[in-house]
This record gives sequence, structure tokens and C-alpha cells, in this order.
Amino acid sequence: MAAPHSAHGHHPVGDLAAHDLSAFDLADMAACGVRLREAVRSAPTLDAAAQSLADFLHGRLRTDRGARRPDISVHLASGASLGALREFRPHAAGLPDTDPAERATDPAERATDPSTPTEAADGASLAYRLLERVGAGTEHVDDTPALEAGVAVLQVTRTDDAPQPHGGNRRGPASALLFGGPLTGGEWFVVTLACPAELPGEVAELFRPLACGARLALLSAGGAPPGLQAQAAAALADSLDDTVARRAAHLQGAVAELRTTEARLRRSQRELQQRESELREEAAIVELLQEIGSTLAAELDLDALVQRAVDTATRLSGAEFGAFFYNVLGETGESYLLYVISGVDRSEFDKFPMPRNTQVFEQTFRGLGVVRSDDITADPRYGHNAPHHGMPEGHLPVRSYLAVPVISRGTVLGGFFFGHAEPGVFTQRHERLVTGVASQTAVALQNAQSYRQEREAAMALQRHLLPRLPRVDGIVTTSRYLPAARSRGAGGDWVDLIPLRDGEVALVVGDVMGKGVKAAAVMGQIRTACRAYAQLGLTPCEVLEQLSILVDDIAPGSIVTCVYALLDRDRGLLRAAVAGHLPPALRDPHGGVRFLDEQVGPPLGVGRRQYAQTEARVESGARLLLYTDGLVERRGRSIDDGLRQLGELLAGPVGEVEADCDSWLEALADGQHDDDIAMLYLYRPEDPAHHVVSVVRDYPPVSGAVPEARDLAARTMRAWGLPHLANDLMLITDELVANAVRHARTAMRVELRRSGGRVVLEVTDSSTEEPRLIVSNPGEFGHRGIFLVDALATRWGTRSIDGGKVVWVEVATA
Repeated sequence: MAAPHSAHGHHPVGDLAAHDLSAFDLADMAACGVRLREAVRSAPTLDAAAQSLADFLHGRLRTDRGARRPDISVHLASGASLGALREFRPHAAGLPDTDPAERATDPAERATDPSTPTEAADGASLAYRLLERVGAGTEHVDDTPALEAGVAVLQVTRTDDAPQPHGGNRRGPASALLFGGPLTGGEWFVVTLACPAELPGEVAELFRPLACGARLALLSAGGAPPGLQAQAAAALADSLDDTVARRAAHLQGAVAELRTTEARLRRSQRELQQRESELREEAAIVELLQEIGSTLAAELDLDALVQRAVDTATRLSGAEFGAFFYNVLGETGESYLLYVISGVDRSEFDKFPMPRNTQVFEQTFRGLGVVRSDDITADPRYGHNAPHHGMPEGHLPVRSYLAVPVISRGTVLGGFFFGHAEPGVFTQRHERLVTGVASQTAVALQNAQSYRQEREAAMALQRHLLPRLPRVDGIVTTSRYLPAARSRGAGGDWVDLIPLRDGEVALVVGDVMGKGVKAAAVMGQIRTACRAYAQLGLTPCEVLEQLSILVDDIAPGSIVTCVYALLDRDRGLLRAAVAGHLPPALRDPHGGVRFLDEQVGPPLGVGRRQYAQTEARVESGARLLLYTDGLVERRGRSIDDGLRQLGELLAGPVGEVEADCDSWLEALADGQHDDDIAMLYLYRPEDPAHHVVSVVRDYPPVSGAVPEARDLAARTMRAWGLPHLANDLMLITDELVANAVRHARTAMRVELRRSGGRVVLEVTDSSTEEPRLIVSNPGEFGHRGIFLVDALATRWGTRSIDGGKVVWVEVATA
């Protein structure tokens, strides 16, 4: 909608967007100049033209991103003395695109009211200032700039200190832009723009063509001679050309500067990217080293520790493969060398002998320093040692070589060795990183070895304190003890079986809370006292009462739990008392399971206490399990869930007692138990005269042991009236004995045992390496025999013993 005409009859300015003086540019200058001339030249008189000029500028100029208008006034002066200035200010009625509410509230808008004498006087003072600068109405004024293109443009900054007209003390504008020039007959025009915000310095240059355009428009409206108008038009054209040329030169300079800046920025960006990459790499290495340090320091298992260390060092060095050779002390104090591999399968090195102190390896094994070579085959120390004179045939190719000793307190614990088929791979930085890992590994190795020694000492003490269960007619028993998977040293768990007079047998399982030698020593005293009380013929509740007094005396403050039971083998009667312990589990011949938890008393060590006694029938074919809480409780599983799972296992298929224990341990613990586990398992055969039949043979670790053991299995099956099992047992025996010969390399024991409807084969050796189901790659012939065992056996497993392991296989006779 078009704006209405002003009271003076001038034409309103079109609906064009306002120009922001704080960002005034060439485009603004051109657009504003064209519209200005259109708005002014059609005015009928010079005064009307001046009013149109004021209205136009007021409607089209803004400051501070268009938020406020400048204070605009147009002045006309005549005569040699300039006389009184005629002032023209914008009329609110003629302002286009202006909201009345905005005009009512904008301080800048209110300041343009011509009825305000102070504002008018301010505009006049600025106009006089320009006129005095150009020397209008005077014969001579110092520092008078020559008029360019017939106009003058002046830009001044804040006028706070300038005297205010009429004695006013109002704060002056932040910036003022003045332009004007001569008209005809001694007439002058001056335009003042008092801005609340400071204007950029180049605005005055851009306003010179506007000043020329305003002069040309005023001359046209005032009826100036055509010649003078032509001169003004030429001056406008010259001013436009000059301004464009200056701005073009400025822009060319700015473009050149931008290009230079862009080039610098690109260089800086590349440098920053390179530095960022370096910092990221360094941060990753620092993070990795911190992780290595904390991980290795917390790792107490020696096998896991050395593998983790060599994996990490291989990754940091960028090697194709790495190895860590380390020294281990045996039980008798002798030192032997072991190794782990990273980057390739260990089988790649199985056919090679252990390295010796050759000229290349000596510096590392003796701890003399780091060896780093870009091409070890060109090293003068390479190839001097028989029989290989270099790499053994079939060895992975090695050109780049890095070896770092692992030393603690002057003792060489081992060494890292890294190889790569390409020369020049390992740098000084790799050497520093691996040396750091070696230092951390040395500390971790000392911790792991100290832990292993402490653990072995506690385990040895406990093994000596725990009795070997005697054979008792009429029952079949076995026991288990497993230290916690994540603890330091053995605990205070124990089991015991004590044959007594009149066909009775005492069954005991208990737990002294705590770890290490102290817990094992307290356990030993309690176990010995328990055996003594049992021989006195005390009832279960009396035994626990005496043990409670003893614990309060020898270990005050200790928490000890215990189950003591008496089994009458002839009558099948069980009497039991429980002191703060998990209740025994009884399985009847038909598979029903119950926990004897009716009468559970407080733990031992609370002084003289009366304990209740529970009685239960143990019929022929029944089974009884006594255990500690480590079997059913672990992180992430409550005791109730563990007891429920144990009950389900007991109610399931059962067989030979040794195999039952191993399978239950695997199902409930699986190497993740947080506490020690002790178990006492008893089976009362349906035939009271039942005896386990067994055949035991010892063999040396030679290949001839395999056919001899196989022949033993076949003859035994035929002797037991089980010829249909002969072939299966021969195949199973062949695999287990061959594995023992290959891996253990020490004497072994083979035992065949018949118990009810089961035949059990056990092979005992001194190796801790357990057989596993490993899928072989095409073309490989290893790892297949254990699948045959798994297919033929009813069930099979392994259990650790003092000094080695037992691999057992159970086969049903039916």
C-alpha cells in the first residue's frame, strides 16, 4: 500500500527496502542515488525538493542493522553572509513503510520532530560547520578543503564536547555525516545525518555520488540553467566513476589480501591437521600406555600377563610378529625359559629350538641393552652361530629387528623380540614405546611371581592340612577343593570323612572366612579338634557346641560355619547339625531332592551354644552332597538361584561320583567362582556289598606306552564281561595316552574303574594344559582325536590335582 502524500504535496518514496548505513556498499549507493533523484527532481520548487530529499533520506536510511534512523535535516542557505538557514525535516505523514507505533516509541523518530528547537539547532550547527569548512560566505577560511565535483562531504565522530545550542547539555550523536554544495544565485544546500551509532569510515566516500545526485536533483527542481545542470550531471558521472574505481581498487587489494590470507590459512590448516594427527596419535599412545600400566599391574595370572604384554608391545611397535621369552622358577628352584607369541599362530614356531645366547640374542638375554636394526641380515653379528648361521629354514622372514630386555632390580626376567619382513620399520619412537612397556612388564612380572609364590605356599599348606579321604565299605565318596578364581591364596574351606566304630562315619564340611595362611592355619586347628571330638563319640550337636567354644578361644572374632553329620551305614540313618552353613542336599533313589535346612544354628565362635539336630533316611541308591557357599554363590547370581540350580543338577541324570562332581563344578562355577569351593559327595549303592572294581597301571612318557595302554583297555573290558565296549575304550585310551605322551612328557597313570552301570577311564599326568575341542583347518591333522572322544563318551572332563591334571571319560555299560 502506497504512503500518502505529504502536506507540501511532494511525492512519497517507493516501497523499497531501507539501506543500513553501518553496512553501506556500492549497491546501496547506486540504488539509493537513482531513487533519490526520482523522488526529488519532480518537486515544483526548491523548497519542496529539499523537503522531498529530507523525507526520502529519512525513509530509506537506517543505522544499527535497521533498528534506528539517523536524525536528518536539509538546510538551504543564500547570500554572501549565508543569512538564516532554512531547515527542512521529514514529515511523519509522508514516511513510507513505517508503523505508527514504531514512530511513537522510537527515540530517534521523536528526535526528528521539527517542533523541537534543540534538535533543529543541532542540525543547523552541523550545517554551519560544513559551510564554514568549505568557506561559503567568507573570503578565506584556514584548512578549507576544495570542493570535489561541486560538493563537499564531511564525516565527524562523537560531538559530546561540542557546545550545545541554547545552553543544552544533551549528549551529542555518535557520528555525523554532512554533505552539500552550491546551487544557483549564491544558494547553498546542506544535508546533515546525525547517527546514534558510529559509522564506518568508507561511508563518506560512498556518499559523494549521492551528494552529487542530490545537487543535480535540487538544481533541476530549482530551475537552474541547462548548462549548470549538465555540469552537475558530468560531476555526478565523474564522482560515480571515481568512487567505483576507488572501491574496485580497494576490492582488488582486499581480494589479494584474502588470497594471501587464504594461502596462509591453508598452510595453517595443513599444519593444524598434521599437528592434530600427531596429538591424536600421542593421546592414543598415552591412553594405551596408561591402560597397559593399570592392566598389567592388576593382572596376577602369569600366563595372561605375558600374553597381554607381548600383544600390546607388538601392536605399538608395528611389528608383523612379536615374542616374549621369560624365565620361570620351578618348585625345586630351577629356572626354565618359556615364551608367548603375538601376531602369528604359535604353531609357526613349534618346530624351532629355543633361542640361545648367540651374538644377536646375547645383548638382550644378558640385559646389556636394546638392539634395533633396520636390516638384521646385514648386521655383522648375524649368521655366525651354528647350525643355522642365521634364520632356521622355514622361519618367518625378518629384516627389521627390535629386541628389548625386561629387567627388574638388575635381574633379567626376559626379553621382547619383534620382527618385520620389510627393512627400516622400527624407529626410535617405537623403541621408546616398547622400552616403556618392558619397564611396566618387569614390575607386573615381579607382582605376578610374588602372588604365585604366596598362592602356592597357601595352597601347599592347605593341601597338607586337608586329609585324603579313606575308602569306607558300603559307600562311595569323593571330594573337591578349588581355590577362588580371582583371589590371592587359598581360603579356609575344608572337608573330612572320619570312619568311626559301630559302622558309623562322620561327614564334615566347613568354612573359615578369610584368605591366606592365617585362614588355612585356623582351619587346620578346627579340623583336628573336630576329628578328636568325633572319636569321643559325641553327637553332631555336641560336636558343634565344643567347636564353637574352641573357635571363640583360638580365633576370637572369626566367622566359621560348619556341617557335622553322622551316617549309620547299616541302618541308613543320617543325623546332622548345621552351624551357619548351607544345608546338605539329599537325593533319594528316585531322583527326589531335599535340602536338610530345618534346623540351622548360628556360626561357630559365639561361645557355648545349643545346636539342633536333624535326622534323615539315606536309602540304598541315595546320594548326599555337603558343600561350601562358593559352589552356589558368585557375582551376578544369588545363593537362592544357585541352590535352585544345584537342586536341578542333583535331580538330573547321575552316574560315577567323580564324573558327577566334575560336571556339577563346570555347570555351577565354570572357572568364574569368587570364593573357594569345597565338596564332599557320598553315594550309598543299592547293593551293600558293592565294590568299585578298578585296574591301575603306570607308564613312562614314551610312544610305546600308547599300544600297551590300548591293549590294557581291551583286555579289561573282556575280563569284566563288556567285550562290546572294547573297541570304544581302545580308541579313547589311544587318544588320551598319546596326548599325555606328547604334552606332559612325564610319567603317567592310567586307571580303568567300573562303578555300577559306568566304566570310567582316567589318565593322570603332570601337565596343566587341558584338552579342548578345536576345529582344525583344512589340511591340518591335529586336534581331531578329542572330537572322537566326545562322540564315544557318555561324558568327559578334566580336573586339576596337585602337580598336574586328570582327564576322565565315562562310558555307559548298557
